[in-house]
Amino acid sequence: MAELTSKIFNYKQEDFIFEIKEPGESEFDRLLIEKWKHAEDNNILRYKLVINKEKRLSGKYNFLMQLNLDRAQNRRTPENITSIKQPFDPTRFNFTKIPEEEIIIDLSNGQGNDVIAVNISPFAYGHVLFLSDRLKCLPQVLTKRSLAQIIQLFLLSKSPYLRAVFNGLCAYASVNHLHWHFYYLKHEMLLEEIELECLTNQVYILKDYPARGFCLKLSSFPDKNLENFVKKIFFIVEWLQNNEVAHNIAITRAKSPGQAFYDDVRVYIWATKINTGIKDTSAFVPAVSESFGLLCIRNQEAYETLTEEEVIKCLEEVTEPFHALCPKLKALLN
Repeated sequence: MAELTSKIFNYKQEDFIFEIKEPGESEFDRLLIEKWKHAEDNNILRYKLVINKEKRLSGKYNFLMQLNLDRAQNRRTPENITSIKQPFDPTRFNFTKIPEEEIIIDLSNGQGNDVIAVNISPFAYGHVLFLSDRLKCLPQVLTKRSLAQIIQLFLLSKSPYLRAVFNGLCAYASVNHLHWHFYYLKHEMLLEEIELECLTNQVYILKDYPARGFCLKLSSFPDKNLENFVKKIFFIVEWLQNNEVAHNIAITRAKSPGQAFYDDVRVYIWATKINTGIKDTSAFVPAVSESFGLLCIRNQEAYETLTEEEVIKCLEEVTEPFHALCPKLKALLN
């Protein structure tokens, strides 16, 4: 097996890309893809990524379905998550135990604390994990620091197809050790430009979409101030944490109404029903990517028979807490 050495990567604020008029590759994109392909070619991943089939699900919301049989059969068994406040358990699998060859980018000057590692069971092109404060052994509970970091890394990309997602505890997280997923999904998605309804200052809601949730747009903040953007997002997430509400988060490039190019960044936050125990990975799991519109299907029968009505029902059910939380959050923000 060829050795995959991690590369120290540094960046500065001037490297952030706020608008994408012509999609391309930044230095960050090139490095990430180069390292990910190296891992795939040298059998560091459990399998080479093969999307067996993909299609748009017929109906109003144009859900993207992808069949990935390798992930269903070969991924690591998910951890048994039983509580939103479940502490980190050093005896279980965690990201301090991954081999050095899985770490492809070091963002902490070689200290190994803030790193990007390959997801050895990928479901998308360039699928990696951002591990913030890895050596502190934090549970899968969002920190303000990791949120700021992931948004900064996201803005280093010149690809409108890069997505960042976070599955929280009891919301289909598989490992109770702080991490984000990064991957390239080379499809236009509805949530890049779906119409939103204003809940209150700088906070919006999905009004005509089965996975009801909250949304914050970078363009709503004067001068696209990242510090204020992060502060407002984390205020909502921390409120959910303090009230023991399971939740997921997705970050995507977006287009303002009537705009032809990507001039915005949207962060979606979904409050979800609590899901405990080991995840059922046999077919369709309503985790964060599914709320975003990507249905990762793991068996042929589900791929052939799943209907939009079934997906709508599932997403409406899993995000049911939104209805009770929405007026409470509005009152809090006001």
